[in-house]
Amino acid sequence: MNLIEVEVPDFRGMQALNAWLAGHDAGVLLIGPSPDGPESVMHGIVTQQEPLPGARVVRWGTVKVWTSDRGGGSAGVREPRHPRPPAGGLAEELP
Repeated sequence: MNLIEVEVPDFRGMQALNAWLAGHDAGVLLIGPSPDGPESVMHGIVTQQEPLPGARVVRWGTVKVWTSDRGGGSAGVREPRHPRPPAGGLAEELP
């Protein structure tokens, strides 16, 4: 049987979901540091990976990634709270 090898991309700095998709396109599967643990490979930013970028693995082999939830803030678009409308502006005209 002839095994096909692929090169491991550099996933570090990528959003985890984007890294997972890029890994799939490259022919590798991403897993968390503890496949049975609660950590998801779908959230956060990839900070480390094993094997390192450029290594060769068997097609559909696994690449272990660690993620970080940088910032920890909630997502979403928020309306600006400051600066407030100037005195006599739109806020004064609303009923």
